[in-house]
Amino acid sequence: MDSCCPKKCSPSPCQMNCSIQRVSPPLELGEGPHWNPLTQSLYFVDLYKRKINKYHPETSCYTTATIDCCDPLTFIIPVHNQPNTFLVGLGCAIGVIRWDGCSNRAEYRYLKTIDKTPGNRLNDAKADASGRLWVGSMGPEMTDNPGQFHKCRGSLFTVEFDGTVTKRLSNISISNGMAWSLDNKLFYYIDTYKYAVEAYDFDLITGNLCNGRVIFDFRCKNVTGDPDGMTIDTNGNLWVACYNSDHIIKIDPKTSTLMTTIEFPAYQITSVAFGGQCLDQLYVTTASHNTTDVQKSKLPYSGTLFRVMDTCSTGFDGVPVKINLCSLN
Repeated sequence: MDSCCPKKCSPSPCQMNCSIQRVSPPLELGEGPHWNPLTQSLYFVDLYKRKINKYHPETSCYTTATIDCCDPLTFIIPVHNQPNTFLVGLGCAIGVIRWDGCSNRAEYRYLKTIDKTPGNRLNDAKADASGRLWVGSMGPEMTDNPGQFHKCRGSLFTVEFDGTVTKRLSNISISNGMAWSLDNKLFYYIDTYKYAVEAYDFDLITGNLCNGRVIFDFRCKNVTGDPDGMTIDTNGNLWVACYNSDHIIKIDPKTSTLMTTIEFPAYQITSVAFGGQCLDQLYVTTASHNTTDVQKSKLPYSGTLFRVMDTCSTGFDGVPVKINLCSLN
């Protein structure tokens, strides 16, 4: 794939002079980027197309496979010590797939329902430093208002090694970005319809959350777009994708400062993750879902996976899930 130049943009006080490269064909709804250090590859999904994708930057090799199911495919995370084995979100449940990263189809099994609320589905997921799975849910799309979702019907759950499911937060509208502070004492979280990034005091041993508060308010800071996926860098700064917009932002969670904005030739930015051998490449998933023909003609790269170079930041490897697969039967 070729490169494209970032445009000047607002509302950022500082526009980075980054190199932005297109490294995949446009997808419908790219989501959930996860860097796997064992394969030196980025994995992500095309949600409504039920496709898993793999990008290997050293060879520029891009592969994809379809999951044989009818539910949205919401995330893909490797399973610890299980080669070619991944945990995925399928509708309201999680499942396990095996994929060699080359074949064009992958079968799933071990389905376990997480959210039993009628009409709900899972959305973003990540593993914390202990390998515990965190996965959030959201309500259904409004039939009379496409692109908008019923509010306060979702939840945030954890899944332990033995398969135990615990509800951590309720009354969530669209569960999205997650990250942990460098000392694992804070959990950063995004419920999109709050238009904010929140922080919770966090106990890594128990997974308990308390003392939730807003640390960055999109509307107060005049940031356009809806907060979506999120990652953290080695300096403790958060990188947040802004859906219904063409940019990502970098914020300092300690001071609530907007540090940087990077703009893309795409209408819908969904998530971010660091990757590459030195973890200094920022991967950004985007979507073409619900874009008009006019929008697609203006920005035909909506839905593309982008690689951002020269951010002067580094991140962390994606954490695999530690789970007893037999517990999902």
